[in-house]
Amino acid sequence: MKKRDFIKFLGFGTLGTVACVTGIAGCFSRGSSGERKNWAWVHPLEQPDNTDTGGEWEKLLTNLKGWGVDSVLLLVREKSIVDKVLPIAVRTGIELHGWIITMEYPDKATMKEHPSWYVVNGRGESCIDKPAYIDDYRWLCPSNPEVIEFTKSRVSELCAYNELAGVHLDYIRYPDVILAPAHRKLYDIPQDELIHPQFDYCYCDICRAGFEQISGLDPLMISDQDTNEAWREFRHNSLTTVVNELYGLVHKSNKILSAAVFPTPGLSKLRVRQDWVNWKLDYVMPMIYQKYESKPVEWIGTAVREGTGALAGKFPLLSGLHLYQLSPEESGMAAGLSLDAGASGIAYFTGNKMDENYWKQLKNIIS
Repeated sequence: MKKRDFIKFLGFGTLGTVACVTGIAGCFSRGSSGERKNWAWVHPLEQPDNTDTGGEWEKLLTNLKGWGVDSVLLLVREKSIVDKVLPIAVRTGIELHGWIITMEYPDKATMKEHPSWYVVNGRGESCIDKPAYIDDYRWLCPSNPEVIEFTKSRVSELCAYNELAGVHLDYIRYPDVILAPAHRKLYDIPQDELIHPQFDYCYCDICRAGFEQISGLDPLMISDQDTNEAWREFRHNSLTTVVNELYGLVHKSNKILSAAVFPTPGLSKLRVRQDWVNWKLDYVMPMIYQKYESKPVEWIGTAVREGTGALAGKFPLLSGLHLYQLSPEESGMAAGLSLDAGASGIAYFTGNKMDENYWKQLKNIIS
């Protein structure tokens, strides 16, 4: 789920037995739809776009409803898109959620006014001055109390919409300390899976002071930055704290919270410090985009199995499938593998890509 070319490429920027999940989702087998739900990310930079007066949006949401999609995650950069699409979603019977880019925030005014909000790498360089990989990789620090309050205010704006079903967090992570194999090839960077300080975050004053308070160590000065387990956990916990606080905020408005995360618990913790198994969520949507990992379609089932096994029923996992990486025939195969591995439904990236060809392959599997 990405915003510009690189960001679009990065994510466009998510079990042996079927898990019995409590709360929103119930117990079911592959043969029964149970409480299974199917979702789709919808991006306003694809058709229909922000300039559409409503007719194309009505057509898209009506089609998605007919193609088995229950809920749409609408990317929100400006509230005007919610004002436009929400009434159409209500009319067409689609449950609408506001999808926000959370920690990646390359806003010039914010960088100028609040430079201390942004992450600092292991060389002591702010991402404002030395962004990793691309110019837009300017990220807020989840350990900063002011950043947490700012993020809460963004989420609260969405919660003010009575008919909006929930809030969906994307980029709720640190910058990639290690890129996926297909991405590394695009850049003149070390082509290994080691942690290099120029891509390792965050070493801002708040993170350093916070870690030193609990460990007695300054993380910028320790020799084992890449392997120090306490320092890793500090960053895992910083993100977990933000998500859990947002969960409470969203639930006070009687809405649900979901998140797009990296494909497996192991890869998420290693690459972007997401310990999403321990987050408070109503749904999690691992982006199981197999081509980024240089894996075959069959790997999707393996990734789902790892996620649902780790969750052990804490909350439902929806398998995030990248339709731009899957032919219609492959999409049916991927959906079947996901459900057999215990997914509680499918999340399509993107709903804009869905058409009758995909639906013909999916309808007998997801219905």
